[in-house]
Amino acid sequence: MLALSAALVLAGAPSGAAAAAGLPADGPDGPVADAIADPSSLDSPAEVRDLARETRGDPGTPVGVVLDRNGEEPGGISVVRIQSPPQQADALAAQLAAVAGVESAAPAERVQLLADPLSSSQYGPTRIGATTLPAGLDGRGTTVAVVDTGVSGTHADLTPPLPDGRPRVAAGTSFLYGDAANGTPGNVDPHGHGTHVAGIVAAARDNGLGGAGVAPGAQILPVRVLSATGSGWSTDVVAGILWAHQAGADVINLSLGGPGNVPGDMAAALDRVTTDTSRGKAPSVVVAAAGNSGAGGEANWPGRSPRAIAVAATDPADNVAGFSTRGSYVSVAAPGVSILSTCRSGGYCTMSGTSMATPMVAGAAAVLRQQQPSRTTEQVRAQLEGTARDVSVPGRDVDSGAGRIDLAAATAAPQLAVNTPPAPPAPAVMAGGSLDVVLLDRRRILMNGRAFDPDGVPRVKVIDAANGVLSSIEFNGDGAGWGAAIDVGPGNHLTCAWAVDQPTGQQVLLGCRGVLVK
Repeated sequence: MLALSAALVLAGAPSGAAAAAGLPADGPDGPVADAIADPSSLDSPAEVRDLARETRGDPGTPVGVVLDRNGEEPGGISVVRIQSPPQQADALAAQLAAVAGVESAAPAERVQLLADPLSSSQYGPTRIGATTLPAGLDGRGTTVAVVDTGVSGTHADLTPPLPDGRPRVAAGTSFLYGDAANGTPGNVDPHGHGTHVAGIVAAARDNGLGGAGVAPGAQILPVRVLSATGSGWSTDVVAGILWAHQAGADVINLSLGGPGNVPGDMAAALDRVTTDTSRGKAPSVVVAAAGNSGAGGEANWPGRSPRAIAVAATDPADNVAGFSTRGSYVSVAAPGVSILSTCRSGGYCTMSGTSMATPMVAGAAAVLRQQQPSRTTEQVRAQLEGTARDVSVPGRDVDSGAGRIDLAAATAAPQLAVNTPPAPPAPAVMAGGSLDVVLLDRRRILMNGRAFDPDGVPRVKVIDAANGVLSSIEFNGDGAGWGAAIDVGPGNHLTCAWAVDQPTGQQVLLGCRGVLVK
């Protein structure tokens, strides 16, 4: 689960109590404020969903919550969004992240397609050497998740069954919280972008229709996370990434993005799917668009994540496209200008963008996974970068990364070594612990828990707030345990405990409990 710092609001407490709890006292009233003030009212997935329904349509900041009822088993991912007053969004996300069954919680950000249609003919698979591979080296046995606007599963070039008998386009699913399509199959595409991407990956070969994909033996797993207008929310994309991984995706294609830093829940999801081996197979390989902002444009996520293979776009002359975003995070380039592929109408059309270059690389990754199923994202990256062809200045550059991919060379070369960067310094170890038991003995609140501090004797701080009255005690913990008692009056009490780190003095929340004293 994504770790987030905890914060809370003490309802009815003076400004000092609110500041001690991590929030201003002048936040607006409403269901979100009530939930933050009483943590016990928001401690199950059902209560999270209830709060989402209660705030639907409210103004403010959407806080996206990814739920997982099955742990690492497939099929348990769902998503809701809670509308929060902006100044309470971070506190709400922190509280939600601690709920059992919540995979991640974070303010949701807008995400959109990265495409700019042009017109020409298909040249990409030939340019990268996909058409000269040995027979049978076509991605068969692998699954490529297209996390996008959906995929038209009825397109004639996407319906022929695969060599292994699987359907070319699986049913997939949709994560469009608040939309009627939420939870429905993903093999429909009211926009067309996802269908175009899917054809670049795996349009059927030698069926007398259109062109062929880079990996025509791979299965497409459509995960619809963008609306018919091509826009959506980062939380839905996070849910789609996690679901695709659990469903067995070898490669996850992300021809979408947003500007700025990678959202925290997105970063955690990418880290999870590219390192998790609990499925009994290698982690998913994530391939993402570098962006269409051109030279000087802002870097895009998820492409800028170090867990993704970020793809720039080239034109038919192997020049880096003018629209392709530059940056040190760019890994490789691939054809992305005037790319002919499948359209949702049933015919063929051309589009341009790093959105089109990305599935070229995703198809190449599927072929490399077929060739060696244990290959990780980093091993696929090393293979593609180590055999790429320079198309800009000699050596690595911000325009094309290592260069335009050459799949024929990548499959012919032995597995190249991964260049592992030095590990970052370990973060400082902070104090921590837990609030385990809170009991009421007439007019006394009794509590105990665990506390530790790697730098010495653990220090514990307890605050109780009710009816505008704030009580506070601070003491040394006894070894690994601690206990405290506070005399209180009638009312609704919120009692919280912190470990106070030494020597920084930073307070680490151990937990809060609501207690009714009559």
